[in-house]
Amino acid sequence: MSIALFVNEKDNDVAVNAVDAAIKYIGDQNMGIDVNKAMVENTEEPDLATDMCSTVKTGIDAGQPPHLVIDTTLSGTSSEIAKSVSKVLAIPTVSGSSGDPGDIRVWRDLSMEEQKYLIQVLPPMDSAVQVIRKIVMDQNITSAGIIFDDSFVMDYKYKSLLQNVPCRHIISHLPSGNTSAALAQTSRFKQADLVNFFVLGDRDTVKMVLEAGNKHKLYGRKYAWFVISKDTEPVSCACTNATVIHIAPDPSDATQQKIEALKTNQGLTATPRIDAAFYFDLTVKAVKAISNMMDDGQFPADYSVLTCEAYQAGQRTNRTGLDLMSAMKALSGMDTYGGLSLSSNGLSHMEFTLRLYRTQILSSRVNSRDAVGLYQKILNFEYDIYEVKDGTYGVMNEDNEWNGMIRELVDKKADIALSALSVMAERENVVDFTIPYYDLVGITILMKKPKVVPALFKFLTVLETDVWGCILGAYFVTSILLSLFDRFSPYSYQNNREKYQEDDEKREFSIKESLWFCMTSLTPQGGGEAPKNMSGRLVAATWWLFGFIIIASYTANLAAFLTVSRLDSPIESLEGLAKQYKVQYAPMNGTSTMNYFKRMAYIEQKFYEIWKDMSLNDSMTEVERAKLAVWDYPVSDRYTKMWGAMQEAGLPTSFDEAVERVLASPSSSEGFAYLGEATQVDYRVMTSCDFISVGDQFSRKPYALAVQKGDATDIGYQVMTSCDLQMVGDEFSRKPYAIAVQRGSHLKEIFNEAILKLLNQRKLEVLKEKWWNQNPARKYCEREDDQSEGISIQNIGGVFIVIFVGIALACITLLGEYWYYKYWKPSRTTSPTQNPKILAVRPDPAVSKTNFNTEYK
Repeated sequence: MSIALFVNEKDNDVAVNAVDAAIKYIGDQNMGIDVNKAMVENTEEPDLATDMCSTVKTGIDAGQPPHLVIDTTLSGTSSEIAKSVSKVLAIPTVSGSSGDPGDIRVWRDLSMEEQKYLIQVLPPMDSAVQVIRKIVMDQNITSAGIIFDDSFVMDYKYKSLLQNVPCRHIISHLPSGNTSAALAQTSRFKQADLVNFFVLGDRDTVKMVLEAGNKHKLYGRKYAWFVISKDTEPVSCACTNATVIHIAPDPSDATQQKIEALKTNQGLTATPRIDAAFYFDLTVKAVKAISNMMDDGQFPADYSVLTCEAYQAGQRTNRTGLDLMSAMKALSGMDTYGGLSLSSNGLSHMEFTLRLYRTQILSSRVNSRDAVGLYQKILNFEYDIYEVKDGTYGVMNEDNEWNGMIRELVDKKADIALSALSVMAERENVVDFTIPYYDLVGITILMKKPKVVPALFKFLTVLETDVWGCILGAYFVTSILLSLFDRFSPYSYQNNREKYQEDDEKREFSIKESLWFCMTSLTPQGGGEAPKNMSGRLVAATWWLFGFIIIASYTANLAAFLTVSRLDSPIESLEGLAKQYKVQYAPMNGTSTMNYFKRMAYIEQKFYEIWKDMSLNDSMTEVERAKLAVWDYPVSDRYTKMWGAMQEAGLPTSFDEAVERVLASPSSSEGFAYLGEATQVDYRVMTSCDFISVGDQFSRKPYALAVQKGDATDIGYQVMTSCDLQMVGDEFSRKPYAIAVQRGSHLKEIFNEAILKLLNQRKLEVLKEKWWNQNPARKYCEREDDQSEGISIQNIGGVFIVIFVGIALACITLLGEYWYYKYWKPSRTTSPTQNPKILAVRPDPAVSKTNFNTEYK
C-alpha cells in the first residue's frame, strides 16, 4: 500500500496516538505492508476540503494515489466534508464517526457498490448511549434529565435516543469544568420536576454534576442517578447518602494485558483506553484488509483516483469490484478490546462489555441510618432525611429564638430530629424527647498525642558532643604522654631491663600498650601494672583521677537524665488543663459545650455578686458578718478564668478546624486542646494514632442516633481514626441524648416503645459494636511506653550495637593478624649453615633454694 490518508479533527489526540501506534504495530509485525500516512487535521470546513484535495493531488502526482482513507472525525460539518470528498473521489474509506442509519447525509443514499468500500463503524460509547433507551423502557421511566460533556457525541441523539418512548426528557450539553453550568443545569432539572438523571462524561464531569445535585438535594428515594463513563474507576464525589448506578466498560484481564503490551511496545498511551483500542483496531483491520485484497488480486488492477479539479471538470469514477467490507469481515483474531461487528453504516459497531455498578456514596458515618433502619423495620414507616441549612442542632439566643434542628421542629417543618441531640431544660420547653438509648455522654478533652522519639544511643546524649570530644582528646594525649615518658625516662622498664629482670610484671609502654592501659583504666577491670618510672606513674595517677571523676559524673547524669524524663507529668484532667498556661483550649463556637462553660462562668459571677452584696451589707450584725468572713473569697472563679482563656484562645468555628489546630500543636505540652463531647473524641482516637483522650468524661449524657459535630461523639470518632490524637480527662456535664419530636407529638410514645424493644433485644448494643469496635476506619496504634517500666530496647539498643561492632572489629583484626603472620612476617627458620645460638639457662633461685636454716635472735 502506498498511502493511507488520515483525516482527523483537532483535539482528537486519542485518534492520532492510536493511528500512529497501529502503523508502528503493522511495521513491527512484518506484514509486508508499507504504509505512508498523509494526515489532514482541520475543523474549518473550506480548509478541510482544500487540504484533502491538496493531499490527494500530491500523492497522485508522485504516483502514489491514496488507497485508503481513515476518517476519525466525530460529527458535524467537518465529518460531512471528509466523507463527501472520499465519496466523490471514490477512495475506500473506513470512518469511526458517530451517527445512526441515515444521519450522515452525504452517505445516506449510497449505491450497493459504494456501501462495500465506504464503511462507517460506530465508536464504542456511541452505541453505549443506547443503554439509556433500554433503561428508560425497562423501568418505565416517565421523566429524565440527560447531561453530557465533550467526551460524548450526542448531536444525532436528540431526535432518536428516546424517540417513540413516553418519557419527558431534557438533553443538555455541559462544557467540561464549568461548575456554574452544572449547578444551573441541575437546578433546571429540579424546576422541571425531573427525578431520573443520566450523566455522560469523564470522571471530573461526573463528580462535578453529582456534587451539584447534592447541593440541590436531588438524592433520596425520590431520585435515581445513572452515570455512563469511559472510565473504569469507581464514581466518587463529596455527596451525602447518594446511590448511583455506574455503567462503564468492563475489559477482561486478557484485554488489559494486550493494551499494556501495546502501550509498552507501540506507544498506545492515549486514554480512554476503549477509544484508543477502537481506533487502533479499526486502522489495523482496514490496512490489513486492503493489503490482503492486493495480494489476492481482489483489488482493482486499474485502480486510480481523480483529483478534485478533475471531478469539478465533470469526470467521474465508477468504482466496482472493490469489496472492502467483505475483506474486513474475513479478518479474525486481530481484536484488542472487542470485535468489530460489520453490517451496514449506522449499525456496524465494536462489541464490548458494559457492567453496571451500584455505588453508594455515604456521609462519613452512617450511625443515624443504621438506627433509623431498625426503627423503620419495627414501625414500618417511610421517611425522608434532610440536613438543616445552618448545620446546627438548636441553640436559643438572647431573644428566645431557636435555630437549627429545634427550629425545624418548632416551625413544624420536620417531624423528627435525629442527631446527637442533648436533652436540655430549655429544649424540653419547646420540643419533646424520647427516652435515651445510648450510654451517658459527657464532655472531654482532645489533645495531640505525645511523640517519644526512640534513641538507640540515648546513653550518649547524657554528655554533650564537645564533652565527648574533650574526653577523647584527653585519652589520646595521656596515652601518648605515657609512651613518651616510658621511652625517655632513665627509670622506666625499657631503659632498665637488667634492674627489673627479676620482677614478675615486665610491661613496656609502647603507643599500643598505653592506649590499652588508658582504656582499661576506665573500666572495673583496671589498667593493670603501672609504669616503673615516677613521671609515668604521675601521669597514670592523673588519668585515674580524671577517669574516676568522669565515670562518676556520667553515672550521676545518666541516672538524673532518666529520672527527669519520667517526671514530666502530662495533663490528665480538666483541672490540670486549667492550671497550666502553655496549652490553649476552647470548645467549638455555638455548641452545647460552649454554653456549658459560658453558663458555669455566669453562675460563678452571680454567686460572687450575691456574696459581695451580703458581705457589704451595712445592716448586718457583727456576728453575721463574722460568719461570712470565714473565707476571704468563698466563691470559686475556676470557670470564669477558663471562659476568659477560651475567649482569648479563640473558639473554633467547626470541628475540622478544631482538629487541625490540635494536630498543628508543636507537642502535647504546648499548642491547643479541644473540649468537646466524648464519643467523637473516642472515635477520632480510635481511628488515628496521633491523638489521645485525657482524663474522664464530665457532663455525661445518653447517646442518640447521629453524630453531632464537635461533641464527645466527634472527639471519640477523631481519636479512633487517628493515632495522633488523645482524649484527656474524665467526661463531665453528662446529659442524655434522645430523639426530638414536635411538642405533643404522638410519635414520642411510638418511638419510646421501639427504643425499649431494641434495648431488650440488644440490637442497639450490636449497632454500638459495629460503629466502634468493628469500624473499618479504626486504627490500632502502637502502645505507649509505660513510664513505670524499665528502659525500652529502643533507647538502650545502642549498647548492644556497640558490642556487635566490637565483635566485628575483633573478627576483622583476627583475619588481619592471620594474614600478616602467614604472608608478611619474616620466617623464623634457621639456616643449617648458621651456628645456632646457645642459650644459657639459669635456675630460678626461688626454686633451687635448699637452705632453709633460720637464725633466731
